[in-house]
Amino acid sequence: MTESVHQDPIQRAAADWFARLQGDAALEDWTAFQAWLEADPEHAAAYEAVEAVWLDLEDLPANDILAEPADQAPLAANVIPLRRPSASSRRGVLIGVGVAAAAAVVALVAAPRFAQPTFTDYSTKRGETREVALADGSRLTLGGATTLRVHLDAKQRDVTLVDGEASFDVAHLENRPFLVIVGARQVRVLGTEFNILHHAGSLAVSVRRGLVSVSGGPEGAVRLARGQQLAQAPGAVAKVRDVEPDTAFAWKSGKLIYDRTPLTQVVAELNRYVATPIRVDPSAASVTVSGVLLVDEEAAMVRRLELFAPIVAETTSNGVILKAKSARR
Repeated sequence: MTESVHQDPIQRAAADWFARLQGDAALEDWTAFQAWLEADPEHAAAYEAVEAVWLDLEDLPANDILAEPADQAPLAANVIPLRRPSASSRRGVLIGVGVAAAAAVVALVAAPRFAQPTFTDYSTKRGETREVALADGSRLTLGGATTLRVHLDAKQRDVTLVDGEASFDVAHLENRPFLVIVGARQVRVLGTEFNILHHAGSLAVSVRRGLVSVSGGPEGAVRLARGQQLAQAPGAVAKVRDVEPDTAFAWKSGKLIYDRTPLTQVVAELNRYVATPIRVDPSAASVTVSGVLLVDEEAAMVRRLELFAPIVAETTSNGVILKAKSARR
């Protein structure tokens, strides 16, 4: 008598999503998949387990995953023999992965490897933040007016930060580096927590945990450890400096921290949080700002900025202009 195989509904859903997202998945599929991932922490863990099983099978020689001959030792009761799908098959079926500790069974419907990379785009509006849980266990937080693209495959995890700011809490996977492309530069890690600001010609890579390597600049590859930051202002040379690790992540709790930061750089960041454009008058081009700005109602943010620096704000039909106090006399 054949014993029926019972499958956990979350594992079944994870396997279905894995199969559905192979090949030319539509944008609607990726949107629905992201909603499923974020609905329950167990969903991401189940999807990662399904993906890991398939990657392990891809690494095995074909002869190693054929069903055992009848005269060999019988398979465990909760395991069904596996066969690699043929290259011409559009979809293979992998069922019955035995787990020694829990005797769980994962159903996996798989397809051939992608012909071309498939990217998932994430973005936020001005003043909006968004948390994203990736299938590999990594977590991203996007700041206001931020756009990035994500691609995960068997050998590498790729993210392109098109514009804005994002923090990364990367799951450690020894054989799958996590690469963030920022303009001409690349930030490579295996597992760490770091923050990247890439906007209006400025770049800042700050590390709170682990190590990252930043390459692509004239200075060559630069390794950053906890409490270090590679910063580059528009038109300037990149510099590595020591920073308080939590300062770079303060925006996640609604705070923007500045220490003798050029007003032009502060305004470029504020414009990702406010609807009314702010610009700096030439009279205030050399002004620097020190203090903590709360991400709040935009008029209140401008008033606080006036307290931190010798400037005044003038509202016009085209937005807000920040001028040096001496220029208003």
